[in-house]
Amino acid sequence: MPSIPKQISEFILMGLSQEQVRENRNKYGMNEISSSQKKGIFRMLFEVVTEPMILLLISISIVYLLLGDRGEAILLLFSVVGIITITFVQEKKTETAISALRSLASPRTNVIRDKQIIRIEGKDVVYGDLLILNEGDRVPADSELISDRLFSCDESLLTGESVPVSKLQSEVIYCGSLVVGGEGVCRVTAVGNSTEIGKIGRKIADETVGRTLLEVEVARLVRNLFMVAASLCVILALYFGIAKNEWLQGLLSGLTLAIGLMPEELPLVLTIFFALGAFRLSTKNVLVRRSSIIETLGAATVLCSDKTGTITQNKMTVGIVITKSETIKLNPNLKLSEETKSLLQIAYSASKHPSFDPMDIAISDCLVSYDQVNDSALISVKDFPLSPEHLTMVRVLKENDFYFCYAKGSPEAIFDLCNFDVSEFDFWTNKTNELAKEGYRVLGVAKSISPLDRVPENRKELVYQFYGLLAFLDPIREIVPLAVKTAYDSGIRVIMITGDYPETAKNIAGQIGLKDSHLVYTGKEFSNLSEEEMQSAIRKCNIFSRVSPEDKWRIVRMLKADGEIVAMTGDGVNDAPALRTANIGVAMGERGTDVAREAADIVLLDDSFSSILESVRIGRQIFDNLKKALGYLIGVHIPIVGITFFPIIFDWPIIVLSAVHIVFMEMVIDPTCTIVFEKESAESDLMKRKPRETAEPLLDRELFVNSLIQGAFSLLSVVSSYWITEFFLKGNSSPKVVSTATFVTLVFSNLFLILANRSLHESMWSRMRIPNPIIRYVFTGTIAVLVLSIYLPGMNSMFRFVPLNFLQFSSAILVAFVGVLFYDMTKLLVSKLLRG
Repeated sequence: MPSIPKQISEFILMGLSQEQVRENRNKYGMNEISSSQKKGIFRMLFEVVTEPMILLLISISIVYLLLGDRGEAILLLFSVVGIITITFVQEKKTETAISALRSLASPRTNVIRDKQIIRIEGKDVVYGDLLILNEGDRVPADSELISDRLFSCDESLLTGESVPVSKLQSEVIYCGSLVVGGEGVCRVTAVGNSTEIGKIGRKIADETVGRTLLEVEVARLVRNLFMVAASLCVILALYFGIAKNEWLQGLLSGLTLAIGLMPEELPLVLTIFFALGAFRLSTKNVLVRRSSIIETLGAATVLCSDKTGTITQNKMTVGIVITKSETIKLNPNLKLSEETKSLLQIAYSASKHPSFDPMDIAISDCLVSYDQVNDSALISVKDFPLSPEHLTMVRVLKENDFYFCYAKGSPEAIFDLCNFDVSEFDFWTNKTNELAKEGYRVLGVAKSISPLDRVPENRKELVYQFYGLLAFLDPIREIVPLAVKTAYDSGIRVIMITGDYPETAKNIAGQIGLKDSHLVYTGKEFSNLSEEEMQSAIRKCNIFSRVSPEDKWRIVRMLKADGEIVAMTGDGVNDAPALRTANIGVAMGERGTDVAREAADIVLLDDSFSSILESVRIGRQIFDNLKKALGYLIGVHIPIVGITFFPIIFDWPIIVLSAVHIVFMEMVIDPTCTIVFEKESAESDLMKRKPRETAEPLLDRELFVNSLIQGAFSLLSVVSSYWITEFFLKGNSSPKVVSTATFVTLVFSNLFLILANRSLHESMWSRMRIPNPIIRYVFTGTIAVLVLSIYLPGMNSMFRFVPLNFLQFSSAILVAFVGVLFYDMTKLLVSKLLRG
């Protein structure tokens, strides 16, 4: 049990008893942040199983079981399990933001209970508890300060302001704040969800994470194709039942046709693209927590950025030193004058070491960088600390049996200690105001004029000599101006949302090149606007200052309602609701809180603006390559459907494809081939384009027409191979030779279409100049599997193939190549006509 400090002994009788603790816990709850009910595992599984593609595969497996073909049924059911597993893993995206909030709100703390000081977990704090807070403590619950000794705390997690806030008696201390100076006794006024952090946590928990643009579009595409597939399935089943009285066979054929039409590999394609895109971003210090969000980044139209820790470094530094004879902007290569050294040494001597105060830390870091640290300054005989009545810090140091007083503080308070005349007061006041307008925070520095043989009783009983001003700033990150320019070149608007002062925000905006940096709305001004005025302000204002978490959240929501695709960056608890609400939440990894990181979709491990733009570039590249992959997938489905449909309808002598062949094609070859498109290099003008319109479909007219044409040529090749083998190459061989050769043509047509789809605007020959190392591996692996399925005993019987001779095999390949060659010659003309 901690000992009872003398200064708080008067409060020892004011603590709760154990009975009161139990009553308050039952009435107000634990000091924990609860979340909304999560989706259960069975509900998630049900949603996956009821996907159209899964239902089709299960249906056809049941039909095969009814027909007594257990081998085909089991093989199809294995593919169902594979698809369910992959989809289920993707759906199982657990959000741990609330857990991070719990850990932040649950530090260990000292409380007074039953006339004793005990140390407990933050989660065990109850309403009405009496807390004892010291420098370095994290506040475990919202509280009212009832006694203080120069108490100040850092509330940047909630407000975004990097400067500590002094607190007086009866003022509120917020949960999650860090005590940076003094001591305090406070009474808990809110716990758990009732605290400010708790309210933020509830907003995070209740905010629905919507699907990305691409996920919505793909779902719509699959739904439409499902309707077409279901209709054709019913028509084919009715045809068999009515015309041939083979209802079961008709149902099987209809379901097989539906499988051929349904792009069930599309979820796998998206999984591959996003997984590899996330891996590529991880090598560039970007952690993607929800991989499907990458593509949405490519469509971002607005980037809303917090200032502190995002645009700036959230680290106070000494920027300017002003003495009587010179004004110096500090830089690492500067050689300091003796006058400037003296001022910095006095400021260092007037500071506590070690300290939690960011200005004390900045002064110390400044002297360290210039090798000017004097360890004797750490020894203090007496301190006159900062107080509301005296906004100065005065430390008494003993030097050679004499005492000197070193002072720093607000310029006005230091001026008062130095007894300025009117001209001196006006001169230094003007200097202070000039620095303040430029966004600096200013301290005055002074030292007692003559040595003393005794320790002074009062800071004001001495006469001080004024040495100058120190101007502090939270410097911008060096990469930010270039990143802002790149964003503008890419058609992305940048908005700064900060809790800092308007003048500081203007100054920072000017430094980074933000447009219309003269126009600023404070949170209060914005809240007082009407709905229409708010919408107008949102469209023209790029700087919002002195905003609350609620304001940030509202701004993001209004931008989204205005049709913008919003990326929001931030690092504090106060940013978490806006991060969660935005289309893309981007948290800072180095200085960001766990809450911000867990609420975001993307975490920048190096806190670099350039990483945001790299994410945008990769998002755009993914969308481009997805269009190529989608065009290819539609194209290869046409010959699959055709060669399944024609033999049945027109009573051809040999049925080429069964459900097993289609599943083999789509579950093995197609997803593997799409890796090629994922690795395609970005177009040269990618980051000079405007963000794509949200109404622009993934499958636009040009892509759709090209997909139909390539599918038609591929189908023509497959049908040609069928009849060439049947009439000229079969000879006395088994009838299965025809179906095997046709399947070989289908596979090679599939492979050659990969080359043709690498670009819609270049021939496959010219595109080959741009290397894509994955192509050779895809070709080698696919051909190897095909050869094994034809020539390996046991495997060929499972797929109902027979070995082909050299002429049959090579002819099938040649026919496939010719068909794709004709398409490649026509696609450029088609694209030019459609674009014209």
